[in-house]
Amino acid sequence: MAIAAVVFGGLIVMKKFDSLIHTIYYGNTKPITHLANIRAAETNIRRLQWRILAQRDPAQTEKLLAQIREKLALSEREWAHYYPAGVSSPDEAELARQLAADMPRFVAAVHGSLDRLGTGHYDDAMQWLLTVIPFLDHFDELVTKDINANAAQATGFVGMSESTIQVVTGTAVAMLALVVVGVMTLALRLMRQRDDAVQESIEHLLMVDQVYKMSTDSVIITDKAGTITKVNPAFTKLTGYTEAEVLGRNPSMWSSGRQPPEFYQEMFRCLEADGSWTGEIWNRRKCGELYLESISISRIGGAAADEAHYAAICSDITRQKMEEEQREYLATHDPLTDLPNRLLFNERLKHAIARAHRASSLVAVMFVDLDHFKEINDSLGHQAGDETLRTVAQRLRGGLREADTVARLGGDEFAVILEDLHAHFQIEPIARKLLAAVGEPILAVGHAVQVTPSIGISVYPDDGVDPRQLVERADHAMYAAKRAGKNAVRFFEEAVAIVDNVQ
Repeated sequence: MAIAAVVFGGLIVMKKFDSLIHTIYYGNTKPITHLANIRAAETNIRRLQWRILAQRDPAQTEKLLAQIREKLALSEREWAHYYPAGVSSPDEAELARQLAADMPRFVAAVHGSLDRLGTGHYDDAMQWLLTVIPFLDHFDELVTKDINANAAQATGFVGMSESTIQVVTGTAVAMLALVVVGVMTLALRLMRQRDDAVQESIEHLLMVDQVYKMSTDSVIITDKAGTITKVNPAFTKLTGYTEAEVLGRNPSMWSSGRQPPEFYQEMFRCLEADGSWTGEIWNRRKCGELYLESISISRIGGAAADEAHYAAICSDITRQKMEEEQREYLATHDPLTDLPNRLLFNERLKHAIARAHRASSLVAVMFVDLDHFKEINDSLGHQAGDETLRTVAQRLRGGLREADTVARLGGDEFAVILEDLHAHFQIEPIARKLLAAVGEPILAVGHAVQVTPSIGISVYPDDGVDPRQLVERADHAMYAAKRAGKNAVRFFEEAVAIVDNVQ
C-alpha cells in the first residue's frame, strides 16, 4: 500500500510537473519567441528607414523598401501566432490588450513611411518619421514589457517546479535539471536578443544623428517654450550663428522685423491647433544680411505633455525667390527700356477704365510712334537704335505723372495711359510736352541723333469703352498725325473729321 501510495503520489506530482512544463512552454517560451521576433522586426524596420535617409540612393531605396515590407509581414505573422492564444496571465493580458490597440497604428506607420520614402522626397519623409518616433519607442517599450512579463512568469513556474520535484525520485530531479537548463538557455537567448536590440538601437541613434548633421537644410530643435536645445551644422552655415551662441535662446534673436506680430500669432495658433506650420519668413543673418527661408515646423510629442519639442527645418530660398520675381517682372516688362510691355499695358488700361467708370472721369490713350527711327538703325546700327529707344523711354516717363503709365509695345511704338482726367483740355498740354521732350537731340554711341514722335490720342468714354477699341482709335489718330507731316499730335475725333472733309 505504501509503495502504491508513493507511486500514485509520484504520478500526481509528475502530472503537476508536466502541467507546469506545458505552461512554461506554451504560455511563456513560445510567446517570448513571437514577441522577440516582433521586436527584432520593428527594430530592423527603423534601421532600414534611416539607412534609406542616409544613402538617398533611389536604386538602394527600392531594395531597402522591399526588406521593410518583409519585416512588416514577419511582425504581422508573429503577432497572429501570439495573440490571443499566447496570453497566459492577467498582467500579460493587460500588456497584450495595449499592444493589440497599438498594432494597427504600428502597421499604418510603417506603410506611411513606405509611401513617403518611395516618392524620393527624403526631407519630407525624415520630417514625418521624426513625428512618429515617440510612438515607435512606446510600441517597442510595450513589447519589451510583455517579454519581461512572460520571462517573470516562466521563472515563477520554474520555482514551483523545483519545490515539487524535491519530493519525487532522482529521475524527476534530473527532469527538473533539464528544465532549469532550458530556462537558463532561454534566459541567455533573451539576453542575447536584448543585447542585439540595444546594439541596433545604438546604430539607429547614430544613424539619426548622422542624417541630422549631414542634412543640407537647417534644423532647429526647441522645447515647448521655444527655447533652442539643438541646431545642426547647416544652421550655422545658413545664419552665421554657432550652436553655442544660440543654445538656451529664442529664434526671435535673428528675426528681421519684416513680419508683423499678427504673422507670428497665426503661426503659434496653427502650431497649437494642428501641431505643424509651413511658410516663408524673412530673417537676418549674424552679419546683418536679410534672407528669405522656407520653414516647416512640427511638434514632436514626449512621454508627458510638458516634454513636447518643436523641430524646424529651414531652407534658404532667397535666390530662388529673386529669380521667380525676375521671371514675373520680365513677363510684364520690356527688357530694353524697363517699361511695361503690351501685356501689362492692356491690364492697366482695363483697371483705368474701371476706375474712370466709377468716378465718372476720363482716360486718355496715346499711341506714340517715332519718326525716322529706321534711318538711325540703318546708318548707325542697332546699338545706336537701342540707346535711342532707352532715352526716349526715359523722356516719356519723365514727362508724366506718377499715376500715369507709359509702355513700349514693340519696335519704336510706345503707348501712354493718362488717368484721373476731368476735362479734355488737360490732355493736349501733356501731349505737347512729350512731343517737345522726345524731339530733343540724343547722343547715341557718340553720335548726335534726333527723332520726332507722332502722337495719336483717343479718349474714354467718347471714343470707346473697351481697351482694344481705344488702342485701335489712338493708332488711327497717330497715322493721321504722320499724314499731317509727322512730329504732330492728333485726336481721334480730329482724324475722323479730316477723313469726312476729304470725302
